[in-house]
Amino acid sequence: MYKNKTTHKVKSLCSTLVLSTALSASIVIPTAFAQDPLSSALTTQQKTDKASQRSQAKVNTLSDQTQELLADYKSTIRQVEALTVYNRQLQKVVNAQQAEIESMLAQIETLDQTNIEITPLMLKMVDGLEDFIALDVPFQLEERTDRVARLRETMDSPNVTTSEKYRKILEAYQIENDFGRTIEAYEASLGEGDDTRTYNFLRIGRLALLYQSLDGEETGQWNSDTRSWEVLPDNYRAGVNQGLKIARKQAPHNLIKLPVRAAEDA
Repeated sequence: MYKNKTTHKVKSLCSTLVLSTALSASIVIPTAFAQDPLSSALTTQQKTDKASQRSQAKVNTLSDQTQELLADYKSTIRQVEALTVYNRQLQKVVNAQQAEIESMLAQIETLDQTNIEITPLMLKMVDGLEDFIALDVPFQLEERTDRVARLRETMDSPNVTTSEKYRKILEAYQIENDFGRTIEAYEASLGEGDDTRTYNFLRIGRLALLYQSLDGEETGQWNSDTRSWEVLPDNYRAGVNQGLKIARKQAPHNLIKLPVRAAEDA
């Protein structure tokens, strides 16, 4: 009986201990659970901060990239505007060049027709110049006939433009025209074969062409009526000699006595 009571007390005591232990466990467990939300909140906050830092870094990177893209965009816009202005101006140049090309083509067509019409005229002018020299006072014949020969070579040359040919013909005509307003002294030969001698020649425009031997003993002139040379009296010797000096600028201009044909009624 005593034993049973003791056993019952022991069991009761054990039950009490188990209950106490269970109660203690029930008290401890809520404390542990109470600490987890704070730790979780801190961890979440840290993660949030790190995520915010990463997000801010991304935002900063995107902002820098956006600024670069914006700068590139503005630069591209300026280039496009500059190219637009340049292209507009270039188009004006192209249009002007095209108009000039069309004008030149039209001029070429006109020039071809002009060449057809002017070439016969230029050939006639060369022929006329040659005939004029043959009928004119015979001064500097070699120089003048060589000039006509060069004109004929120029007319036959494919490398000389029509305008240049025409210019040279007019230049030759101008030279011949100037001969009528100048005086000139030069040396040339006169005669044929063994009778050829060198003389001083005095040309006064186309009015008179005179000669004098180098020793001054013979003086003569070209007679346009007979188209021949004739000897002049000695009283013209001094006048021709003075005229040669004036033409060579060895003496001042002065009155000289020379044989000149009187003007005739037309």
